[in-house]
Amino acid sequence: MSKQNQRLSVLPLSRRNPRTTISHATHLVSHPLKRLFEASDDILAGLHEDVMLRRIDRAMEWFGADRNLLTTLNPEHRNTPVFIGYLAQLVDTGDHVSPVIRELLGRLPKAARGKLPLNDHIHLRLAEGILELTGGNIESAIHHLDFVISLGEDAIADRDVLALAHFWKACCLHTRGKYDFALTHADRGREIALQLGYPPIAAVMQVLQARLHIRKDKLSRAMEMLREAEVVLRETDDLASLGNIYSGYGSVALDEGRYELAVEYFAKAIHSYGKLNPEHGSLARTLSSLAHAKRMISVRIAKQVDAHAEQRRRSAAGVTTEAVAPDGSARLRVEHLREEALSDLARADEIYRALGKQGGVGAVRIERGSLFVDSGDLEGAAAEANEAYEIGCTEKDYGVMAGARLLQSVIEKALYEEGIDEDPTQHAQRAHDYAKDGLTYAQQSEDRQILARAYVYQGLILCNEFFGNADAAKECCQSAGELLISGNRDQLWEEYQVLAGKVLRTGSVDAKLRKWSQGLVENKTFQQMTEEFADLVIPSVWLREGRNVSRVVAKLSISPKKVRRILNRVGLKAAND
Repeated sequence: MSKQNQRLSVLPLSRRNPRTTISHATHLVSHPLKRLFEASDDILAGLHEDVMLRRIDRAMEWFGADRNLLTTLNPEHRNTPVFIGYLAQLVDTGDHVSPVIRELLGRLPKAARGKLPLNDHIHLRLAEGILELTGGNIESAIHHLDFVISLGEDAIADRDVLALAHFWKACCLHTRGKYDFALTHADRGREIALQLGYPPIAAVMQVLQARLHIRKDKLSRAMEMLREAEVVLRETDDLASLGNIYSGYGSVALDEGRYELAVEYFAKAIHSYGKLNPEHGSLARTLSSLAHAKRMISVRIAKQVDAHAEQRRRSAAGVTTEAVAPDGSARLRVEHLREEALSDLARADEIYRALGKQGGVGAVRIERGSLFVDSGDLEGAAAEANEAYEIGCTEKDYGVMAGARLLQSVIEKALYEEGIDEDPTQHAQRAHDYAKDGLTYAQQSEDRQILARAYVYQGLILCNEFFGNADAAKECCQSAGELLISGNRDQLWEEYQVLAGKVLRTGSVDAKLRKWSQGLVENKTFQQMTEEFADLVIPSVWLREGRNVSRVVAKLSISPKKVRRILNRVGLKAAND
């Protein structure tokens, strides 16, 4: 059997026809009141191939010149349910597609669907699941998709429908933060697509797999999968998937702390989405990520400026420094980046609101609040955090709720450290309570980044002079360390390193050494005492040597493997030298 016939064989025998261009194969039939559009076998086969091979421009002709024709679709024609099922696969090209699909489904009363063949019913359930997902009704979407998946390969004539159902369920689970389960379905969908001989749609599913690996901090694997998918999808005109690839590259660069590179990738993604649809939902998400990357660059430059100012003060006090002054335009650069980030967030907010995606609005509020914290506007930041938290509660979005609470914790911590109020301790307590709430919400998702951030923030608060709870802070540090990987070099990693340093400095080292010198070994063996001593000394040397394992190895004549093992044991993560 030829490759062409193999691809068409997923359709029932009556639908196997030579390939035709969709927009030139329209078929009208007589009707007492008006002429109705019918999806002929040729049209159906053409749409099927365009979807599976990601020939998006050809498929999208239906939503251009032929959009009005779709409103006359004959609900009684034998190909109508399958036609709707494949047409629904185009929802990721733009949010103007969903209303058309919803209108077409409305032309098929549910009372009449019980008489349809099972294969037709499956296509309609798939379309309904996709619509529910785009509308934010995740549980309802999963209900429809589970119905399709539960039938299995033996009951489904069109096996590619099973692949698509697995893919869309993976999208649902990704939205819910259930990354492990999402990967299982994405893997299965891609496997079936490859078996059917459709590398392009399999590559689309692979992009989702890569995004899930990014969420799980498996950055190397994510990059590998993105590059493989890009090779395939560059031969198509699937701008949405190409945008997702560039956005994925940008997300990896963010986690690695390469913010300038992240800006470049996010800009490419925005260009790709914009060519497809200036109101594309993924455009808003990427604009938010672009704003975050710009904020991180501004934070880095601001730290350099502040460090130089401190060195100048020390020089004025007679302390010798070797610092090189930053360029005089550094502060202007910081302000410019913040303004650009706010502009990007305003555009993202506008798109999210137009699409009714309140979770996205909440995420924008959190990022904007963080920008206000950076610029010292704590009152403005508090207003953004409060609104984000209300949105998260309304939408039951634990990620937004956690992010909002952690932002509130940062604000209260800053107010405590400034000591402006007569009783600053109330801010310390609020900072702790907000961080605790943030941790509780973060634990209800599989987002490792926000969970690690919650542990770090709580640990930093427990280290301050108000709480002074070094043991609890150390537990937070260890929990955060287990969630982070050596590839992380972003702001969270830097905050984690700050916490690790504070935990070491606030530990009861002197008390422990004093007990040992007096022979109070507390029923510990010499080996146990040796290990505890190593836990005290090696991390301190590592910090003093600039967190460089190679220098510790040379200084103490110890194996790098042992150094890394000890650092991991006390909740620290060593970078690859």
